[in-house]
Amino acid sequence: MATLEELASLVKGKVVGEKDLEITGVSGLDTAQPGELSLIAAAKVIPVARTSKAAAFIFPSNLREFKFKGIEVDNPRLAFAEILWHFHPKKTYPEGIHPSAVVGADFKQGVGCHIAPLVSIGGCVKFGERVVIHPGVVIQDEVEIGDDTEIKPNVVICSGTKIGKRVIIQPGTVIGGDGFGFERNNQGKHFKVPQVGGVVIEDDVELGSNVTIDRATTGQTVIGAGTKIDNLVQIGHNVEIGKDNIMVAMTGIAGSTKVGDRVTLAGQAGINGHITIGDDTVVFARGMVISSLPANSIVSGQPARSHGEDM
Repeated sequence: MATLEELASLVKGKVVGEKDLEITGVSGLDTAQPGELSLIAAAKVIPVARTSKAAAFIFPSNLREFKFKGIEVDNPRLAFAEILWHFHPKKTYPEGIHPSAVVGADFKQGVGCHIAPLVSIGGCVKFGERVVIHPGVVIQDEVEIGDDTEIKPNVVICSGTKIGKRVIIQPGTVIGGDGFGFERNNQGKHFKVPQVGGVVIEDDVELGSNVTIDRATTGQTVIGAGTKIDNLVQIGHNVEIGKDNIMVAMTGIAGSTKVGDRVTLAGQAGINGHITIGDDTVVFARGMVISSLPANSIVSGQPARSHGEDM
């Protein structure tokens, strides 16, 4: 529980109405109960807000004329997220290794690590501090995981992978499986190209459920700091992804492509191999990018072209 004034201070907002109003939780407009705080992100939801049972609202400054009580902020979605964390803080886990976990030789860990039941950890693995490993995770040899990283159930992290700090990996993801590399020989058979490189996941990355990130043929497949990848995304071998990207569900990036910073790939976007995607580019849902794009491109369609042209 917190007062409206306390929550406004948390998000650097302005109280509109009773500053001592006690808020018991946070909910959506349709489901909010008396005492709860809800979100008005845009004018189109005002009719729903008028009938909501919420005690108060977070709303943007440009809607102050509608005289809602609550907290006025510049970015209501961000403020709502910050207040959600206040009412639902990150869970903490006891330090220790469960007896059913299997840990290889020369395992090193910092203070505060939690290793859950039925985890398998290979040899020469290194953890930083406060690493949390959930049940059923498999971590192969020579993996490094940084401070405050959390690995959810049934993730597989293959040998040689390097994971930074504050990374979150959702259930079922596989990092460092072999890249899809084959050459046809003189007999017309597919000859497997050894995949001997690795994967680097930089700080503050989040990977959704059932993401697959292939190890490099040689060198590294790289996911840049702050990048967020949704469920069911495939990243091919030797792909290099920059910082603070958003990649929505079922996107696929073929091998050896370079993606810049702050790129948005919407759902089911397909990116060809051996090309470059410039900084701040947006690819709309199901966009099929077959050639390199300069910075600040906005494309859609199959094959992808300027979004205005596609329309």
